[in-house]
Amino acid sequence: MRSKHDNAFLGLVQPWVVSPPAEVVSTRMFTLKSRRARSPVSGKEGVFDYLDAPDWAHVAAITPDQRVVMIEQFRHGTGEVTLELPGGCIDEGESPAEACARELLEETGYAGEQVEIIGRVSSNPALMNNHTFTGLVVNAVPSSGQNLDATEEIGVRLVPLAEVPSLIRAGVIHHSLVVAGFHYLALRFGHC
Repeated sequence: MRSKHDNAFLGLVQPWVVSPPAEVVSTRMFTLKSRRARSPVSGKEGVFDYLDAPDWAHVAAITPDQRVVMIEQFRHGTGEVTLELPGGCIDEGESPAEACARELLEETGYAGEQVEIIGRVSSNPALMNNHTFTGLVVNAVPSSGQNLDATEEIGVRLVPLAEVPSLIRAGVIHHSLVVAGFHYLALRFGHC
């Protein structure tokens, strides 16, 4: 989902020449890798670490009465409960749209019309090599119960779509990828 402006806009810095990566440590979610890189312009070089991760997907599911299906869950990185869009890892062989529909159903029990992918961001290009896709589902309604992973504990909250900007401004919604997802939603409907 690259923009036609990407190649025309960038060009002040050249891509660095990188060596093949070496695996440092592998976990259930990520593989820490390290590689040497050198600038073809300045000659600066060093060893750089990054996380190799699967792509992620999350979904803005809108109910017929214009509420967003959101989730509350405890996040171990920050040690706090967050308000987020449902989502997770894209499984091997799965499209971003399929992952959005699956995660929505598993985490919330909601389903709706066909998923439209409305955005893609680099999850954290300084440290990670993956992307996060934002999907849109309209006319989302309860379809089943939750089907959570063994370590998931998720509360489902319906948030009026009109209240989302104030929740972001207030810091209630503060997950950067979720904020980016709502930006794509605003762009999709013609306002920022």
